[in-house]
Amino acid sequence: MNRFKHLYIYMLTSKVDSNSILAYLTSMINCNIESRGADALYRGLDEHSIAEMYASCRVKDIFKDINSNYTTHVSEDVEYELSILNGAPSQPNVVYDGFRLQYIYSSMIDADESSLDNVHVVVTDRLLATYSEEDMRYHLNTVVLGYPSIVSIDGIVEAPAKPRAFYTLYYYHISRGIEISMDEVKSIFKDVMLEHDDPRLTDVAKGYIMQALFYSMLNDAPFCDDKRCILYNAHWQDEVIEAQIRYGRLCTKHREVLDEFNKHHDRNYDATH
Repeated sequence: MNRFKHLYIYMLTSKVDSNSILAYLTSMINCNIESRGADALYRGLDEHSIAEMYASCRVKDIFKDINSNYTTHVSEDVEYELSILNGAPSQPNVVYDGFRLQYIYSSMIDADESSLDNVHVVVTDRLLATYSEEDMRYHLNTVVLGYPSIVSIDGIVEAPAKPRAFYTLYYYHISRGIEISMDEVKSIFKDVMLEHDDPRLTDVAKGYIMQALFYSMLNDAPFCDDKRCILYNAHWQDEVIEAQIRYGRLCTKHREVLDEFNKHHDRNYDATH
């Protein structure tokens, strides 16, 4: 087990309550925790360089890998990214290669904080996807585990599939020429799916950050088979809500792993000791 001593959370989104997340993590894990903003990650990079970085991660064709998608200095993409950095709302379905973005973020982390004693987690509202060699296409992600781990708030909404009945009801009406909007269908299933302005996203994000922390503890995929554990790798929206909101806790097995981690770590550890 990797008993890391410092956790750095970079909050690059305003869609979740960072104070609530910080309080939750402080109550759960016995290490030094620091919440940071974008400036701490970008470390003095000018806006245009940051915009170019994000533009280079854009996925334009989900059936081509990042090398085929890779672009640099595409003016309209850079202009779009500049607008996002300056507070403009993001457009739907703009997707970024998760592993490429992870690689770029890793290069930004201070070398003094790059040892196994330090865990870095970036929380973003950018929509991430990773390319699968199995079916030769990109798939959306809720979290990209590694160094650093990245939790995608928009991914939590878009990556897990909506309930089967959601699609059945929608296409039933469409096939019979009955008018029904997507928003009407969403309102019917609001208890078993998440939306982009959903206040429950904060609680769901806590569970995905814990997945990132367990990955760092175990040096392996942290996913649990128990659908009521926050480490469950949900593929459906109702599974996300079941694990992260209705239960919202670790299973007995993973609670014991966390207790073992906490038992051997002193929160007041001096990093210079």
